[in-house]
Amino acid sequence: MSIAVEAGSGPALAGRRPLAISLIYVFFFVSGMPALIYQLVWQRVLFRIFGVSMDSVTVVVAAFMLGLGLGSLLGIWLATQKTLRPLLVVAAVECAIGLFGVYSLPLFAQVDPMVQDLSLTLRAFVVIALVFVPTLLMGATLPVLVGHVVQRTANVGLSMGSLYRANALGAVMGCVLSTFILFPFAGLQAATLVAAGLNVLVAVIAVTGNFVEAPERGTVPTASVRTTMALAAPIGFGLSLTIVCLSGFVSLSFEIYLLHIASFESGTSGLVLSLTLGAFLLGIASGAQEVGEWCKTNAPGRPLSSSMVGLLLMHGIVGLALLPLLTHTAFLGKGLTGIIALAAFLIARSLGGVFSLIGHFTVPPDGDAGKRAGFLYLANILGSAAGSLITGFYLTEFVGMRALAILLSAAGLAVTSFFIWRFSGRAGRLTFRVMLPMLAAAALLAACQYPLTQTVMEALLFKTQHAARLSRVVENRNGIVAVDQEDVVYGGGVYDGRFNLSLVHDTNGIIRPFALSLFHPAMHDVFMIGLASGSWAQIVANNPDVRHLTIVEINPGYLPLIAGRPEVRSLLRNPKVEIVIDDAHRWLKRHPGRKFDAIIANATYHFRANASNLLSVEFGRLVAEHLSHGGIYVYNSTESLRVQKTGCAGFPYGYRLFNNVLVANDPISIDAKHWRDVLTAYRIDGRSVFDLKQKSDAALLAKVLTLAHYVAIQWPSPENQPVETCSSVLVRTAALRVITDDNMGTEWRYPLGLDQR
Repeated sequence: MSIAVEAGSGPALAGRRPLAISLIYVFFFVSGMPALIYQLVWQRVLFRIFGVSMDSVTVVVAAFMLGLGLGSLLGIWLATQKTLRPLLVVAAVECAIGLFGVYSLPLFAQVDPMVQDLSLTLRAFVVIALVFVPTLLMGATLPVLVGHVVQRTANVGLSMGSLYRANALGAVMGCVLSTFILFPFAGLQAATLVAAGLNVLVAVIAVTGNFVEAPERGTVPTASVRTTMALAAPIGFGLSLTIVCLSGFVSLSFEIYLLHIASFESGTSGLVLSLTLGAFLLGIASGAQEVGEWCKTNAPGRPLSSSMVGLLLMHGIVGLALLPLLTHTAFLGKGLTGIIALAAFLIARSLGGVFSLIGHFTVPPDGDAGKRAGFLYLANILGSAAGSLITGFYLTEFVGMRALAILLSAAGLAVTSFFIWRFSGRAGRLTFRVMLPMLAAAALLAACQYPLTQTVMEALLFKTQHAARLSRVVENRNGIVAVDQEDVVYGGGVYDGRFNLSLVHDTNGIIRPFALSLFHPAMHDVFMIGLASGSWAQIVANNPDVRHLTIVEINPGYLPLIAGRPEVRSLLRNPKVEIVIDDAHRWLKRHPGRKFDAIIANATYHFRANASNLLSVEFGRLVAEHLSHGGIYVYNSTESLRVQKTGCAGFPYGYRLFNNVLVANDPISIDAKHWRDVLTAYRIDGRSVFDLKQKSDAALLAKVLTLAHYVAIQWPSPENQPVETCSSVLVRTAALRVITDDNMGTEWRYPLGLDQR
């Protein structure tokens, strides 16, 4: 038996004004824009406070999900308050979100120094507390609006699908606005102000919609509708909640998985990660739209069509086909980004329809529709939060990329197949004609996953099917670290160093750590940010002056690589060396009293996601507080003039040393004789770096020592010399802006072809 009231007819539509319904969809579309802007901005700021480790990323995402889920409970309560005007409630909620948004960044800055010594668990509670109010309010709007719109459409699936689509499309626009306009040209604080302005716009549209609505509200007889729904739905509401929860788990897990792949393929480009997220959101909108259109012409008692069956199962096929496709289309180069984005779209499109379909089949279009939709939304969000935590913390840590594709696809197909089976109805034979071939194709792809993807890492990294095989790959939740057969180390998809200590064949600029004693006469206590191949750390640790070396590395995946290399493995058992797995920004804040003679940063490329956290003026000030008298700070500019200017503008003394910036709070002491003494005393693993009895070593030492002469000479074109004073750098870069935490340097401008340096 099916409901007699169809969309577009019946008493529920009596007195409805199309303009009012249109305004509801418009303001829910607009409300998705600031929500996504806030999420991107707040994630960015919270990562800076709590560290840019995958643990922090996972916690922040889960905190957002939890806030949205609990917000649905508030929405359920609001939806049951018959005396409230729903559109005015939404207007008040949006104004409250905007007010929080305006003051959010100063609030986060105030909390920053209070949380540095807390454990990960306690920091997670702080994150939840910080974003609880705005995400609670964001999560409350859907149940309120579903209950309101259902009274005007008498179709839960259509209402939920249309609202979900509108909000997801708004989120896509927020992603585009942030990626291409706000972040490259305005900065974080300006982005929050724009988002707050959009909140106010939503409130204005909601108030307008409230006043143009017809005063009468048609209703569907509650008792008859509930009876009809009970006869039409083959499962209870409790099982519906379980299905929605599991689909949310699989959906968010797939999102993390796809971002994991996109990060390695793009070299952790913030632009690519944002586009992947945008494609995922667009897929959710597209799936919600297709489901909404199907619900518009099909009552809840009718069986699923073959197109709906295909849509629900598509994510499993795409999830299993993605890595083989990437492996064998490496010749597309940067086009692989498009394939990943397309996969994100199709997977989200498939899973994004489950929520609305479940609502269509199990939620009566009566006065309690908003309440029941709120519970479905809560289940979906809780499943998404669990997917973030379990996949982000554990699956990406212990399950490789290919195994994870099989696991997530199998889980998703199991959930949607059960859903299809229970809702196939009288058209079961037709349904299984579609379902069984798709499941068979998925099984075949799963069985062939490993044979078809043997060189997937090489394809993602080198963008060619003919590249030399990687000699070692380490996958964990913090990313992917790989080594090729020429001893080059790649972290997160880009060059990250080379296993080499030789000055004869200086393929990795190893002269730079050897040269540090030229600029400091007694470098006893050293702090190093980033481990990479361990080559720099090995040089510094074996410097005769150095008594203690503290290394902070965010990804423990480098440790097994170093342990397997004879050049650097002794670093791990050197009594002078202390290796800490943590975010350097957070570590320095947690140890305000520690002072170092030298701080060295193996800084990553200036255009990578979150790179400016280690390149900004603010981080330079933090480093300056940890330098002892006469201490030096050395970090890689990766050929960026803005990075060079930022360092030289933030410290009173300094040089450009090759492509590094070397700066200090105090005048830098240049002592060529001391440097020569250090170089001749250098021993690594018991072997002298320079054996002066050998003519070749003596000649090499003389060549290295010529670097000291470059410091004193006033070159007519200093930018072409190995060493350049900061005063010269500042003259050359006068027209450039320094990097701040707010403007984020070139992270968002460089990929767009703007501000290339």
